[in-house]
Parts: sequence; C-alpha cells; structure tokens
Amino acid sequence: MARITDLDILELRQFFEDALGRSQRADKRQKMRMRKKIRDEIFLLLTWEKPTPTGMMNRWEERLQDVFNVMPFGFKEDLFRLLIDKMKGPLRFRKQK
Repeated sequence: MARITDLDILELRQFFEDALGRSQRADKRQKMRMRKKIRDEIFLLLTWEKPTPTGMMNRWEERLQDVFNVMPFGFKEDLFRLLIDKMKGPLRFRKQK
C-alpha cells in the first residue's frame, strides 16, 4: 500500500468538511469540536508507515463515532471508497508487464 501524501490529507479534510457542512444534526459549536477531532485524526495518518483503508476506517469508527453519527446517509461507504482509490493511486500507473 502507498503512503498518504499531503494532497491526500487535504482532500480527505475537504471530504469531511463538505459532509459536515451538509449535516443538519449538529449545531455550530458541535461542528467546531468535530472539525478539531477530524483534523487531529487525519493528520495522524502522516505518521502511519503503511496505512490501509480498513485500518483507517476501523480507527475512525472507534474514535470519531460522534462525527459519523451526524454525517449524511452513505458517508462512511463513500469515505471507504475514497480511501481505497487513494491507496490504489500509485499502483494504477505502474506499467503492466
């Protein structure tokens, strides 16, 4: 698996931010606290040597449970697909022999 790049981190943050902006189940203060938790968890990915989409989702489901509870329907599935695409990225461009 590939490492997470800075660009991937920014795209993941934006993905969470867009979904949190659409959420109507949390007030402004709750969203501010959630943004901090999301930011901390996402930046922690830079320290992981070999992250996997499943490992990241398991950690986030455990630590960001309150965030996932207010997200729109289908958010977790879309996030998991995005993580899989991010991790496959460099392998897609490798030449086939």
